[in-house]
Amino acid sequence: MICKDLCNLIEKKFPLNLAEDYDNVGMLLGRKDKDIKKVLVALEVTEKVIDEAIDNEIDLIITHHPLIFKPLKKITDSSYIENMILKLIENKIGLYSLHTNFDTASGGMNDILCDKLGLVDTGLLCKNKFLNLYKVVVYVPKGYEDKVRDKMMNSGAGHIGEYSHCSFNTEGIGTFKPLDGTNPFIGEAGILERVEEIKIETIVPEDKLNCLVSQMISAHPYEEVAYDIYPLKNKIDYGIGRSGYLKNKMNFIEFCNFIKEKFKLDNIIVSGDFEKTIRKIAVVGGSGSDLLTAALKSGCDCLVTGDVKHHSALDYSNMGINIIDLTHYGSEIVFKESFKDFLEKETNLNIVLSSEDKNPLKIV
Repeated sequence: MICKDLCNLIEKKFPLNLAEDYDNVGMLLGRKDKDIKKVLVALEVTEKVIDEAIDNEIDLIITHHPLIFKPLKKITDSSYIENMILKLIENKIGLYSLHTNFDTASGGMNDILCDKLGLVDTGLLCKNKFLNLYKVVVYVPKGYEDKVRDKMMNSGAGHIGEYSHCSFNTEGIGTFKPLDGTNPFIGEAGILERVEEIKIETIVPEDKLNCLVSQMISAHPYEEVAYDIYPLKNKIDYGIGRSGYLKNKMNFIEFCNFIKEKFKLDNIIVSGDFEKTIRKIAVVGGSGSDLLTAALKSGCDCLVTGDVKHHSALDYSNMGINIIDLTHYGSEIVFKESFKDFLEKETNLNIVLSSEDKNPLKIV
């Protein structure tokens, strides 16, 4: 599979424009025209992960955390990061990262955490991004509607919530008179035509609009395609955190044990009222302290996240919300298995999970 095609596949599901402004996501290193056969999936790149990639003849490493995060003015052997970049280049191994765009996207990090906990009635914890929506209407001669509609849907149109290929189709009569110099698909110059046509209406997010129009026109048989584009007031909202409800409420100690079992952790860091009944949960993969206020305002009993600071735990436990800190690594390790599943479902690539990608923090 050509690397560029793999990037497009990933970015269709996890758009780059969902990343936070400070982030660095997408193809970070390598040639996009390279033929990719073998991929290594890891939470982040380390020297041991690179050695593992070399030993396994990997073409591309895909990580959650980007190796190149801060701007680099030079790439020499004078720093740990630069050394790893050189090693990847020397061994012709590409590098691709999905970070906050994976956290934010539907079906990404926080939805995976909700699924792992079996949460129901889930929703965004905090809305911080949105995509404008447009309605596209096109008129197609009868018999060609399936070809045009398929091109539109494959370009990213027709998604409403968890439903795809959504459109509305009506039959009618189209009229037109080809003028001198035209080359009409139907009819003759100077003669008014009446043609049975199908009016196809669908919805498309702003970032896919240009691609949809291009593909729609390429599939349409007419020399001049009649279509309309309407901006809509409804939008697609996005956010990093999620909230939802346990199917059965439990006390905090029971919930802690439930968490350790689900995430296969020997230890977790907790704060709050140990007698508290837990029903509504907020989840934020990675560092979620900044969303404690949102979790409290939405009525959550507990926030499950990582990297909780001392004073955040102190302040918010006194405000009535319990906290479970899985560590940054513990709350995001689900990335590896879930992304492997995604790639195996969507491609025929050989996917390897890194065994050298380990939590840098140990409890002794």
